[in-house]
Amino acid sequence: MQDIKEIVQNIKDVVRRRWLLLLITPLFFVGAAVVALQYIEPKFESSTSILVLKDETLNPLVMYNMGASSANEDRLNSFNEIIYSRTAMEMLIDSLGLDRTLRTESEKQLLISNLRRNIYTTSRASDSFEITYRDTDPVRARDGTSILANHFISSRLRLENRTNEETVTFFSNQLEQLQQTVDELRNQQTDRTSTRLQDIPSDTNAMQARLQNVENQLETVEWDLYRYEDMLTAISNYKEAAMTADGIQYLYRLPVDETPFGSELSELLSEYDTLQQQFTESFPRVRSMAVQIQQLVNRIPPAIESRMSTLESRRAELNEQRGRVVSDMQRFFVATQQAGSSESSLRIYEGLLNDMRVNLEQAKMTRDIGRRGSEQFMVLDAPYIPERPSSPNKRLILSIGLLMGMIMGVGLVSLAEVMDTTIRKEADLPYPKPIIAYLS
Repeated sequence: MQDIKEIVQNIKDVVRRRWLLLLITPLFFVGAAVVALQYIEPKFESSTSILVLKDETLNPLVMYNMGASSANEDRLNSFNEIIYSRTAMEMLIDSLGLDRTLRTESEKQLLISNLRRNIYTTSRASDSFEITYRDTDPVRARDGTSILANHFISSRLRLENRTNEETVTFFSNQLEQLQQTVDELRNQQTDRTSTRLQDIPSDTNAMQARLQNVENQLETVEWDLYRYEDMLTAISNYKEAAMTADGIQYLYRLPVDETPFGSELSELLSEYDTLQQQFTESFPRVRSMAVQIQQLVNRIPPAIESRMSTLESRRAELNEQRGRVVSDMQRFFVATQQAGSSESSLRIYEGLLNDMRVNLEQAKMTRDIGRRGSEQFMVLDAPYIPERPSSPNKRLILSIGLLMGMIMGVGLVSLAEVMDTTIRKEADLPYPKPIIAYLS
């Protein structure tokens, strides 16, 4: 107990002697934090929520009650590909006027990277997405969020319209095939149902899973073809510009990771950009680099077209798989109808023919709805102008400054006490000698 009292008394003595140091150090760090806050540029944050509505007529197999939606993660990945694409970033730069101070393509690439770090996306449900954009200007934060939301909606509409057109074509072909089958049965008047119903798949869950898998793969292939078409467009614009500096700017729009010979092209463009800042276009080395870039670009379209040809073949194969799955479903439907009645195969296929006509009308209706477009998307929370910056967190920074100042103050006091050689009491004497006098 006596030791504790002695320790407490020693601490009080130290505080009494070093109170000025304990006070000044936290004030210094808090002041430094206040000064730092003056140099940290505040950022404002705005967000919006988009709900993608799905009508039952959008499902080409609504007659079988087998509609299935994509997985949440797949939808979020597709959403992020659109939002973080280079097209979206360039649209954001042009619309917000962020390219006014840009002088080189390298600065533009850095700006695109910074923009992507200021965009955040989340998925609240399978068809609900949220976009958040941060900027130093609150008005730009709201406008940027609105631009990204509109770009997502327009991109999704283009893809869905293409899918709807293919669905109409698919059902038209199926209807034509069924019509031919019905005509043959009317002419022949023979019962071929028994042979067609052999080995019919009976697991409806498996058929649903197969159909869903094929639909997801088709969506991925369509998106890849869309991106390759954009690459070919950029290369075509470059060739039309006849190797000028403005024409080469189109090549910077090509995604390096996905473009054939992308890494080589990136190196040539980087070197060309460096030379162009130092010399004019008539400089021999600059012209030589332009020729090398043109030669390399001429090798890219065949590679892209080869990939697109592979994707086209893959899409045709997937459409065939989808046709086989639908055919299995039709055969299953025929089998269930045949098991409960003694109707002839002619009547059964006539029923299928009528159902297919209904499906075709539904697909056409879906296509017409898709052309109106905006009705499929609902903005739950409109972008807003933030009143207060989201960063920096002044309270947190000041608290950290105060805490660091207190820690540093205690450290400096401890160091001062260790370095202090003043003798204040008998225990501080370095030698065990008798005391002959005290100085008050």
